[in-house]
Amino acid sequence: MNDADRNALKREAAEAAVELVEDGMIVGLGTGSTAAFAVEALARRHRQGLRFVGIPTSERTAAQAKAAGIPLSSFAEHRQIDLTIDGADEVERGTLNLIKGLGGALLREKIVANASRRLAIVVDGVKLVDRLGTHAPVPVEVVAFGLEVTQAALKVFAAEVRPRLTPAGDLFVTDGGNRILDCHFAGPMADPARLEDRIRRVVGVVESGLFIGRADPVFVADGQGVHRLDSARAHRGRPPILVVMGVSGAGKSTVAKELAARLGWSFEEGDALHPEANVAKMHGGIPLTDADRQPWLESVAAWIDGQRAKKQPGIITCSALKRAYRRIVIGDRPEVRLVYLRGSRDVMAEHLAKRSGHFMPASLLQSQIDTLEEPGPDEDPLVVDVGPPVDQVAHEVIRQLGASATLPS
Repeated sequence: MNDADRNALKREAAEAAVELVEDGMIVGLGTGSTAAFAVEALARRHRQGLRFVGIPTSERTAAQAKAAGIPLSSFAEHRQIDLTIDGADEVERGTLNLIKGLGGALLREKIVANASRRLAIVVDGVKLVDRLGTHAPVPVEVVAFGLEVTQAALKVFAAEVRPRLTPAGDLFVTDGGNRILDCHFAGPMADPARLEDRIRRVVGVVESGLFIGRADPVFVADGQGVHRLDSARAHRGRPPILVVMGVSGAGKSTVAKELAARLGWSFEEGDALHPEANVAKMHGGIPLTDADRQPWLESVAAWIDGQRAKKQPGIITCSALKRAYRRIVIGDRPEVRLVYLRGSRDVMAEHLAKRSGHFMPASLLQSQIDTLEEPGPDEDPLVVDVGPPVDQVAHEVIRQLGASATLPS
C-alpha cells in the first residue's frame, strides 16, 4: 500500500470516528498527522451545521482548527469533554492500551483524555501491536531543570533513554516549555500499567506517553478497510465468553482448561459437540466439509447462548478456522471474544505427536492450516503465541483480557 492509499484509509477512519460527535458536544482535538484528518472531517461537519466546540491538545492543532473555522474553547469554560478524537503511536490488541507522544504533545493529550468521557483513537494498521513497545519508544515529558539526572533515573527501566531533538539538533521543547526523553526498551513491555506508575514516581517527570485503560473505541485503517475495535469496558456488565480457536495441535483444550481453572469460569470442550458422523470422518482421516461443520458450529453457538442466558462467563474450544464459521459462533454476541492460538506448523506438529486418544489424526493438520483464515483486526481477537509453556500462554490471555478477567463467575 502506498502513502496515498494509506492516507485515504486514515481519512476514512477519521471520518468514522467523527460520526461519534453529536450536536452540542465538547470535543477534544488531538495532535498528529492522523488526528489532523479528524480535524478536517470535523470542520466539514461544522460547515454542514453540526454544532460543537473544540478543545485542542496543542498549539499546532489549535492553529489548524482556527483556520478551518472550528469554534474553540478551554478548560476555563468547560471542565468536562464529551469526546476526544486523537491518534496513537501504538495500540495494544485486546487491552487497547496506547503509546502516544511522538508528536510532542503527550502532556496536553493526557490532560484532555483524562477530562474526556470517551477517547476515540484513529490509527494506521501498522500501529496495532500484540504488545506495547514492539516498535515505538515511550516518550516521557520532563522538566528542563535536572534533565540529565532524570535521564539517568529513567535508565533503570529502559535500555536506552534519548533526549528528543529538533531537526536542527536542538532539544525539543513542548508547548508547556518542557523537554522529552524517549525511552527505548529491549523488547515489548510485560506490564505497561506498572511501568507507567514507576515512571511517574521519578522526580522530574511530568507525564509519560503510556495511556492505560483510556481508549474506547479504536478505529484502525489497513489494507482491508476500516475496522472498529471496542474495549472490554464497553461490555461491562455482560460476562465475557471466550472462544479459544486455532488449528489442531494449537493446544486449545489445554489452554482453555488452564484459563477455566484460573478464572473459575465454566468450560466446554467444543470437540465433544461434534455429531458422531463428523467424529467418524475425522477418525478416518477425512477432512470435514462446510456442511459437516454447520450443525457443530450451531451447537457451539447454542452453548454460548446458554451461558449468556445464565449471565455467566465461559470458555469453549472451537477451531473456527474460517471467518464464515466465526460469524455463526459469534454472530451478534458482543461479549464473545476470540482467543487465537497462533504458532508455526512445526510447533503444532510437535504438540500432535505428544497427543493420544483424540479422534483427530495428525495427518489432517495440513488441511486445517490450508483452511485457516486468521482473524482480522475487525474481529478484535486476543492473539497469543503457543510456543511458551501453557501457564505463560494462559497468563498472556488473561493480561490481554484485562479488567474482564476479574468478573465473578
